[in-house]
Amino acid sequence: MSSFVWDYSEGSDILNVRVRGKKNAGGSELGDFTIDFDTSGNVVGIEMMNASEFFSPLDINKEHLANIQDAELILRKQGPYVIVYLKLFLPKRVERVVPLPMTVMNETMAAAAA
Repeated sequence: MSSFVWDYSEGSDILNVRVRGKKNAGGSELGDFTIDFDTSGNVVGIEMMNASEFFSPLDINKEHLANIQDAELILRKQGPYVIVYLKLFLPKRVERVVPLPMTVMNETMAAAAA
């Protein structure tokens, strides 16, 4: 069983990926992205509006997103900052790891947003 849960709505074109069993205590909006945090300021989820538009340069469309096989958030600490990657397992064993273009957030900023 995956450590993450995901949901994609074709109608609203919104993709949600979150850590299974973790509660969202707050979030921070960054353009079409909302990053969710737990009470300790750890990233526990992401919501992406206009997901198919964001992924279109990678030839990922609404049909692919509606059929995600698995997804995970990859968090890399770089000094005081956290870089968020989204890994999608798509039909036909296509796999993409995508860095999310957003303002870099350090732990203090994340805690303040929670």
